[in-house]
Parts: sequence; structure tokens; C-alpha cells
Amino acid sequence: MNNKITVDSQENYNVWSHAEKAMSRSRLWQFLLITIGSASSIIYPHVPLVGFAAISGVTLNRKQAIISSIIIWLVNQFYGFTLRQYPQTLESLTWGLVMGLGTLLVTIVASIKPKFIEQKIWRYYLWLSASLVIGYILFEGIILLTATLMVGDGHGLTVAILGRIFVKNIVWAIALTFIHSFLIWNGIKFFKRGERSSVTPT
Repeated sequence: MNNKITVDSQENYNVWSHAEKAMSRSRLWQFLLITIGSASSIIYPHVPLVGFAAISGVTLNRKQAIISSIIIWLVNQFYGFTLRQYPQTLESLTWGLVMGLGTLLVTIVASIKPKFIEQKIWRYYLWLSASLVIGYILFEGIILLTATLMVGDGHGLTVAILGRIFVKNIVWAIALTFIHSFLIWNGIKFFKRGERSSVTPT
């Protein structure tokens, strides 16, 4: 009985892993991430770049993840310097570049995908959660360090503000994870439906 459960569990993981890998190479998922991330610039002056970077890094291959994150960051900067009329000063440009660097680093860290996430679906989502937390600490650490070097203080970032930013990134990451998981499980259903139809006598 235990052996059967183990085999079934392994088979379920193999099917899920196959669907997840297919999704990680999917232009559809990359397009959705870029579209949602770009649209979020209209809603927020400060896009939850950490959330998008972490999700991109974990759910796409590294090249696609980096491209997606950088495009989202570039669109945010474009909106900022045009529609939101950011001051075109060296300080503003520096902050934009620092945010871009932070986004890139978070994406690279998330895309590492350590070996321990294999064989269990929950480990995959554990790494996704860990990437978000690690990425947020890394990103805000860079922001705080830059603020200290540039103006000698924390750029007005209090614990309450950092907490609100973190919550915003979590909310967006959860929503994106839900969409990604929905696409994976729908892919699995489609695959299994095709499998059944191929063995059904005609």
C-alpha cells in the first residue's frame, strides 16, 4: 500500500514537473508576466519589482526571466520619466539604475533553483517563497545602502513603510503564483485528457 502511494506521488510529481518545465519555456507565461508587470506601472508609481523578479526567476528559465524583469523595470522607468514626470536629474537616474540593479540581482538569485526543490511540489513553492523574502531583503538593502551613501540617511524608509512595501510584494507574488499554478494544472488536465483519448478504443 505504501509503495503504491509512493509510486502515485512520484508519478504525480513527474507529470507536474513536466508541465512546469513546459511552462517555464512558454512565451505565453513570459508575455503575461511582462504585460501584467508593465500594466502595474499605471497603478503604482513604485511597481512591486521584487515580486515580479522573484516569480520570473523561479517560473522562467534564467534568460527569459532576466529579459522579463528588465522590460518591466524599463517600462516603469519610462512611465516615471514621462507620465509621472520624474525630475530628469542625476539623482533620479541613479535611483532608477539602483532599482534596475536590485531587480536584476533578485531575478538571478531566484533563478538558481537549488536541487532540494526537486521531487516534491511543495519544495518548489517553498523556494518561491524563500526567493521573495531573500529578494526583498537584498533589494531593500541595496536601496538603504544607496540612500545612506547619497544623502546620509535612510531616504525616509521607516519600518512601517518597509512593511507596507513587503506586503504589497507578497500580495502581487501570491496573485502571480495563483495564475501560474492555474496554467500548470490546466496544462496537466489537457495532457491527461489527451492521454485518455489516445487509449480509448474508436
